[in-house]
Amino acid sequence: MCILISQNKYIYLRMCTTTIKICTMVIKRSISFYLQKVYNNTNNGESQIRMRVRWNWNVAQFNCGYTIDPKRWDSSNSRCKKNYFNRKGFSSADINKELLRLENLAQDVFKSFEVIEYIPTQEEYKKAFNAQNGKNIGCYQKITLDECLHRFITEQSSINGWSMGTIYKFNTLKKHLIRIKQDVRLSDFNTAFYIKYIEYLLETINMKNTSVIKSWKIFQWFLRWADKNGYLQNKDYIDFTPRLKTVSDKEVIYLTWDELMKVYALKLPENKKYLERVRDVFCFQCFTSLRYSDVVKLKRDDIVDDVVKVVTEKTGDTIRIELNKYSRSILEKYKDEERPLPVPSNQKMNEWIKEVCFLAGINSPITSVYYKGSERIEEVHPKYELIGTHTGRRTFICNALTMGIPAATVMEWTGHSDYKAMKPYIKIADQEKAKAMKKFDEK
Repeated sequence: MCILISQNKYIYLRMCTTTIKICTMVIKRSISFYLQKVYNNTNNGESQIRMRVRWNWNVAQFNCGYTIDPKRWDSSNSRCKKNYFNRKGFSSADINKELLRLENLAQDVFKSFEVIEYIPTQEEYKKAFNAQNGKNIGCYQKITLDECLHRFITEQSSINGWSMGTIYKFNTLKKHLIRIKQDVRLSDFNTAFYIKYIEYLLETINMKNTSVIKSWKIFQWFLRWADKNGYLQNKDYIDFTPRLKTVSDKEVIYLTWDELMKVYALKLPENKKYLERVRDVFCFQCFTSLRYSDVVKLKRDDIVDDVVKVVTEKTGDTIRIELNKYSRSILEKYKDEERPLPVPSNQKMNEWIKEVCFLAGINSPITSVYYKGSERIEEVHPKYELIGTHTGRRTFICNALTMGIPAATVMEWTGHSDYKAMKPYIKIADQEKAKAMKKFDEK
C-alpha cells in the first residue's frame, strides 16, 4: 500500500516501512533550434544548425554539428524538411534524429540539476551538457578539423563580433595545419605535432620568433575552445610553450612632432601629386589616432560639431575624438567630395607613405633587432622604410603624451582599456621629456 504525503515542497512516497523523498523543483526553460549565419564559403551556402537553451535569464547555445540549406529548414517546428540530403550527404531523417537526441539530452541535464535543487549558471550548464554529450556516440565524436574550426569561427565571431581580420587569422591557421599534414585530425594534436608546427613556421614560412609566438597563441585559442567543448582529448597544449628568444623592448616606430610637421607641410613635386591624398590621410591619422580600418570607413555623418565619433572596427568600442586645427584643415580640403577622406587601399597606402616620408627626409637610421630560432639578427634601415599605416596611431599617442596630455585622456581618444598597452608609449614620452630638459643645460 502506498501513501502520498505532501510536506512543503517535497512529496514523500511511503511504501511499507520505506520513505522516498521526491523533489518537485522545476526549472522553467525553453529549448529551440535555429540557423546560424555562415561567415565564409566553407559550407557552400548552407547554414549551421544551433540549439538555444534558455532558463532563469540564462542562455546557452550549442552547435549541432550539421549544416542545411535555409530553404530546407522548417522554422515552425525547428526541424529539417523531409526527403532532403545536405551537401555532406546527411539525410534530413539523420539530422532530425540528432536534434531530438540533443533536445532530450538538454532536458536530462536540467533534471539532474532539479534533483539536487540547484539552478545552474550558464557555464555550469554548458559544462554538464558537454560532459553528458561526450558519453554518446554522436556527431561530436566524428567531427573533422574543418568542421570544428568552422564551428569555432562561427560561434566566436557571432558572440564577440569579430572583424574579418580575426576570421582571416584562423583561416590562415587552417592552411598551415593542412600543409603540415594533409589529412590532419584533432586526434593528431599532441606535443610532437606542436613542435612540427613551430618548426614549420620558422623554417618554411620563415617567421620571426615574435610572429611565431603570436601564431601559437592563435592556435592555442582554438585548442582551448575545442577542449572546453569536448572535441579534444589530448591536453598537451596546456603545458606546451615554445622556448623562443625575443627582444624585451621592441622599438616603437613613430614620427616626432618635427618629423610630422615636415610631412604635413611637404610640397610635392609635380610628378608626385598622386601622393598628396595619401599624405593627407596619413596625417589625419597622426592627428586623431584613428586606425586605417576606421579611417577607410569614415562617413560624413560620423563628424558632427567638430567631433569624430566612430565605432572601432577592431574592438567595437565607441570613441569620440575632438578635431584640432590640423585634422580640421585636412577635412576642409576635401569638403566637396562624397566621403570625408580619399582613402586608398591599405596596400597602396603602405607603399606610398614610405615614398612620402622619403621625400620629407625622414631617413634617420633605425636599428632593429629580432630573433629567428636561436639566430640573433640585427638590421639597419632608414626610418621611411619602416613607416606604415599604423605608424599614424603610434605617432598620435607618443606626441600627445610628450606634450603632457594625461594618459587617461589619451586612452579615451584611442580606446585603450588598460595601461599595459600604453606602457611602451609612456616610456617614450618620458625619454623625450628628459631630452628636452637637457637642452636647458646647453644654454
